[in-house]
Amino acid sequence: MKVLFVSPEVTPLARTGGLGDVVGALPPALKAVGVDVRIICPLHRGSLDGLKSKRIAGQLRIRIGERLCFARLVETCLPGTDVTVYLIEHKGFFDRPDIYAGSKGDFPDNAERSFVICRAAIDLPRLIGWRPDVYHAHDWMAAALPACLNAIKRPEGEVRAASVLTIHNLEHQGSFSPEKFEISNLPRSYFQMEGFEHYGRLNLLKGGIQHADKITTVSPTYAKEVRTETQSHGLHSSLVYRAADLVGILNGIDKEAWNPGQDSALPHPFSLDTVETGKKECRKALSQELNLPYEPSLPLLGAVSRLYRQKGLDALAGALPKLLKKNDFQLALLGSGDPEQEKSFSNLANRFPDKVSIHIGFDDGLARRIFAGTDFFLMPSRFEPCGLAQQYAMRYGSLPIANSTGGLVDTIKDLNKHPKSANGLLLPNIEEASLHTAFRNACNIFAEEKKLQFMRRNAMMREASWKEPAESYADVYKWAMERSSINPKAVCA
Repeated sequence: MKVLFVSPEVTPLARTGGLGDVVGALPPALKAVGVDVRIICPLHRGSLDGLKSKRIAGQLRIRIGERLCFARLVETCLPGTDVTVYLIEHKGFFDRPDIYAGSKGDFPDNAERSFVICRAAIDLPRLIGWRPDVYHAHDWMAAALPACLNAIKRPEGEVRAASVLTIHNLEHQGSFSPEKFEISNLPRSYFQMEGFEHYGRLNLLKGGIQHADKITTVSPTYAKEVRTETQSHGLHSSLVYRAADLVGILNGIDKEAWNPGQDSALPHPFSLDTVETGKKECRKALSQELNLPYEPSLPLLGAVSRLYRQKGLDALAGALPKLLKKNDFQLALLGSGDPEQEKSFSNLANRFPDKVSIHIGFDDGLARRIFAGTDFFLMPSRFEPCGLAQQYAMRYGSLPIANSTGGLVDTIKDLNKHPKSANGLLLPNIEEASLHTAFRNACNIFAEEKKLQFMRRNAMMREASWKEPAESYADVYKWAMERSSINPKAVCA
């Protein structure tokens, strides 16, 4: 079968987080299970740095409201793979320093940019002579695509391509003033409660949920959570209505890209056989890099995260003075985001220079060294659709301490519930009492060397490849094709 990924970002060409990582890692795994998969994404500034590419003859014709726009297609490949990537070249819409927002906040034309991506994906086959059986739209910026497909008038007997929408984070929905619906050129009937209308506003993700043949989330637990009023971010009714077509598939990780035995960012790469000495050397080097006293008798906890409310690190900042008073440990944090959180953590580092080191910003190499050099990894997220950082941390032998939500539940086996296969600790919530209990348990585990080594090995051996998720997505594509009246046997190799 032929599948086109439609996404605003793809790692390593353009990335802000987990969405780009998934779009960059899942297609090669789908290729391995027999799916002819390609990707279309905007040509953001810097996307082609160091990559070979070629322009495709002809122009995309994209109507946005009464305006007819023209864009070019640039073809390249995902580095290290044979997966084709088509980049939408339009300087006015996409040649910007960032993907979604600038120094003054979200770009005011994000609705227009979203529909350009969707319409470009639909016009793509005209230029390349390759027509997908399934369009796989990713998150709100591509979420209008299923409705755009449904609105196309086709000759009698011509089959419609199927659509799958993946929700990577329901918090981000693409909500705009109702006037923006006019630029979509969709039937007026699509702007109602059963479509894009949400409390009087245009909601792109809601429209995608209502129109897609199948919907996926990035973990099984998150698929259940988004159908509850407390976790649905206002889309409870739509997701309950589409529950029969909603599937949770846990994200994998690229095990080659995240391999502590071959990671050039580490001062002392290590494998499962050399993990104890390797992590000791990595911790020693990390302590020096972060200007923390090297204290091998104390557990070192790490965090690599954006600093905003979802991630729950504000709760950690508030509790940290008491946690340090009752428990003896060190903390290394890498992150940026909310200025108040940045200030809080910086103040804590100044207050406890021998126990806390904070690096504001993002540095991929440092993130990897934190995974490798720490004993425990903190993810007190209020909600977490899947979470990749805890999977990276486990791969590098750092045991996650995380809230019981979303994909964290699906990836972490808590010591109390799974004593024979434990690979981390799960909190019932992120209130101060729960944090105190978790930190005390972590310190106790660290003091029991055999238990620490046992859990560390469980974490490193956890199966986290994309093979099983790719097989699950292939099934979803077949189900979507059946729902759109395409016979999958006729198009599968």
